[in-house]
Amino acid sequence: MYNKAVIKNIKDSNHLSSADSDCIQRINELIDSMSLLEQKITNEAEIIKEHYRKASSAMKETQNYFLNGIQDGQPAKSYLLTCKGIEVLGEEVIPIDMFIDNVLRFANYPKRKMEVMKDLTMHLQKISQMISESMTT
Repeated sequence: MYNKAVIKNIKDSNHLSSADSDCIQRINELIDSMSLLEQKITNEAEIIKEHYRKASSAMKETQNYFLNGIQDGQPAKSYLLTCKGIEVLGEEVIPIDMFIDNVLRFANYPKRKMEVMKDLTMHLQKISQMISESMTT
């Protein structure tokens, strides 16, 4: 009877060992997937920064665009894209790259970062439209 219990425990531990290995492998795959996702987010953020720099440089001195709903920290502020970069009334101009990095850092989680990048892209479409319309008038 003792031998059967020992053998059963050995079999159970082997089964657990195999299950643990499978679990570890799946977790490692998740980690790899998350790393790939984070790299894609970083790459896309660089493209967005480039588009914002171009949009800013195409703006006239009198133009600005309110980045409604975009935050880079607490408390929330009113950020304007201008020909100088990102402006907040009464504060120094924030370089576009630094601003977008801060916005994404504040977003914190990959899903929220993607939502923020989508918002930034939607704003970018409106900015491009505003710039195009000002060139035709």
